[in-house]
Amino acid sequence: MTRMTYNRIKEILAKKGKKNIDLANYMKVDPQTVSGWCRNINQPKYPTLFKISDFLEVEAGDLLTLKKDLRDVEVKKDKKKSPTNTKKKQIKRK
Repeated sequence: MTRMTYNRIKEILAKKGKKNIDLANYMKVDPQTVSGWCRNINQPKYPTLFKISDFLEVEAGDLLTLKKDLRDVEVKKDKKKSPTNTKKKQIKRK
């Protein structure tokens, strides 16, 4: 399975010497949210994009991938828990 690289947040974080956790703390969001943006699983809304650009000291447009540069990235399949690994509700029988 593949998905497109719509944003360059991960790339610009690296160029600026910043880490995901730095951005998460600045944005007051869960680090997993930033991870989703960096892996292009989720995309930030426009107001959020502008706040990210303030943190990284770049123009908001610099965070977006140009149409001609869009490329697929490989998506790893998530390991889902099998029914045998989930906790089952125990029923007491009389």
